[in-house]
Amino acid sequence: MNNLSQFDHIFGSLEPFPYNRVFVQQLEVCRRSLEGSLFIDRVLRALNLSKAVSHYPPKNEASLRQLYNYVYDSQDVALHHKLAIIYYLLLDLDDRRGDSQAQSYAEHSGLPPRYQIFMKGLWYMDAQKFDIALEHLAHPSLQPDFVDDILTVLVRQAKHSDFSLALAYYHTVQPVIQSSSALEHLFDALAQSSVPDAFQFSRSHADVMRRQLFQRLILSVLKASPSSASAERAFELTSLPFDAQEEQWFRECLEQGEGKRLPGAKDTLLMRKIATGQVGYGSDAGTWAVVLEGFKTGSGGRSLA
Repeated sequence: MNNLSQFDHIFGSLEPFPYNRVFVQQLEVCRRSLEGSLFIDRVLRALNLSKAVSHYPPKNEASLRQLYNYVYDSQDVALHHKLAIIYYLLLDLDDRRGDSQAQSYAEHSGLPPRYQIFMKGLWYMDAQKFDIALEHLAHPSLQPDFVDDILTVLVRQAKHSDFSLALAYYHTVQPVIQSSSALEHLFDALAQSSVPDAFQFSRSHADVMRRQLFQRLILSVLKASPSSASAERAFELTSLPFDAQEEQWFRECLEQGEGKRLPGAKDTLLMRKIATGQVGYGSDAGTWAVVLEGFKTGSGGRSLA
C-alpha cells in the first residue's frame, strides 16, 4: 500500500481539471434522470458517507480532495470499500483523459476483481450505458447488490417498451427483490413483454401478493391503448389456464373492481367465457373476430354478451 493513501500520488496532475463545467452538468443531468441519485450516491449513502455526496461531482480540486478525505479518513468503512470508491473516481478521470489509471490503481492497491467489475458496472449505469453496465452487473462472480435500484432504473429507462435489458438482468441474476416498488416495476415489464410469463410469475408468490400481481396483469392489458397488439394480449390473457381462485379474481376485477370502468372490460369477460366454453361461441371463428376487433378498436363487441 506504498503511498496509496496520498491524494497526489493517486490522482496525479489535475491540470486541466477533469471535472469541467460541461462534464459536471452532464453528471447532474444523469443524476436527475436516475431517480434523483447516481449509483455512486447510493454507494456513499450505504457506507454512511452521505457528506461525501454533496462533493460529487467535484467542482474543483479542493472539492475532490474533500471528497477523497471523507472516504479515506472514515473509520467505519472497510478498506476495500474505500479503494472501490477511489477506483470509481479514477474511472471518471480515465474517461476524460483516455487513460487507464483506474486499472493501474486497482492492480497496485489489491482491489479484488469482483469490486472492480461491480464498480465499473455502476459507473456505466451512471453514464447511462446500460447494455455495457449489464455485462458487468450480471457477472457470475458478483453477489447481487442494489438490485431494486438497478431493476427500477432499467425498467424506467427502457425505450419504446423494450424491457429486454431489465428482464435479462433479472433472469440472469435471479435476485431477491426487497421493495414492492421494484417488484411492481419488474412485473409491469414482464406483463408488457409476455402475458404468460407474467402470469407464471404471479403464481410464484403467496396468495395476497399473487392476487395483487394477477389483478395488475389484468389492468395492464386493459389500460393499453386499443391496437392489434392489445387485442392479442387480451386473447392471451383470457386463454390462460386459471385455477378456481384466479377465475374468481378475474371476474371480481372486471365486474366489481378497478377494471370495471376500463374500456374493454366487458369484451374481456366475454372473451373468457368464449375461451372456457361458458357461451356457445367457442368454435365460431367469426365471433372471435368480432370480439377481438371490438377490443382492438375500443368500440366493443358488447352486443354479443
